[in-house]
Amino acid sequence: MEASMHLDQNPFFRKAITPWYDTNFSCWVLVGVMSLVFIFAVVGIFVASSVSDFSCHIWFPGFLAFLSFFLVVKIVARVRHRAKTN
Repeated sequence: MEASMHLDQNPFFRKAITPWYDTNFSCWVLVGVMSLVFIFAVVGIFVASSVSDFSCHIWFPGFLAFLSFFLVVKIVARVRHRAKTN
């Protein structure tokens, strides 16, 4: 008698529930917002390089542009990987 047999709480045939912040829609919204942040940062780099008083602060928009571009690349890679596996 198999009275101690437990039900599998995580069966392999069920699809995992994706949290709302990791859905395709929210990822694409984040890509759009980060693209706007990237454009804003690039404009900041041009302004900081054209005004000599701001040249010592050019690192901040440069770092912001790097971070926003990196995030866009990572999210697009995640969405593409998710599209390939489905």
